[in-house]
Amino acid sequence: MDALTDGPKTTRTLCTTLDASESGVYAATGGLRENGVVEATDDRLRLTGLGHVVADFLERRRSVEALVETDRDYWRTHDVRALPSTFRARLTELADHDVFRVSDTDPAGAVRLIHDNLQAADSVAVVSPVHFPGLGETLRDVCADRPGRLLVTPDVVEEIHRYGGDVVVPERLTIRVADASFALAVANETTFLSLPRLDGSYDPSSELVADGDDAVRFGTDLFEAVWRDATPIDDVTTTRSI
Repeated sequence: MDALTDGPKTTRTLCTTLDASESGVYAATGGLRENGVVEATDDRLRLTGLGHVVADFLERRRSVEALVETDRDYWRTHDVRALPSTFRARLTELADHDVFRVSDTDPAGAVRLIHDNLQAADSVAVVSPVHFPGLGETLRDVCADRPGRLLVTPDVVEEIHRYGGDVVVPERLTIRVADASFALAVANETTFLSLPRLDGSYDPSSELVADGDDAVRFGTDLFEAVWRDATPIDDVTTTRSI
């Protein structure tokens, strides 16, 4: 299937280029033809329309396998259902990622890693499903001269007002409220994503860190999707009498 994605080939060409026996190639192409994904044209074989669909699926499957093999334990214990279905289908865009885990001697390591990157960013976009100590101070520093957007949950709003007293919001920081169970930060060329555990609880001990254009596009699009339907903080404050 892979060998035919870039155009038709003769069976002889397939036999000489693939790491398989001649009988194996003939048996495989025969089976593919019977299932309608490969057809013969002149003396060459080519993918049918169905064949291109299957080839694309196989490529996506390999991409998913490469994604989870980076850290099988993380993907086994965290719930991707926290993400909208559109973005679950796009998870392979985070293929170039590492999972940062805190150590027993530095339990705040993940929070500090994100804060350091926010401080160095030209602009920031953050989703905060829980109250992160020090995040407000970091955003006040960053947004003193740079734009930023922060999306928090209603529970975070209540907690801030219950324990934090008056909150000073920088002019360049815009805040909205929506329900979300994942944490997200997009800063410069890096996307930080924290999925909840399977029981729905927030995991402060690990952070998925992905670099590159695809990762930043994923993080930015995900943020925009939840931001678009979120409620401005002033409206929440008024309607909930916080």
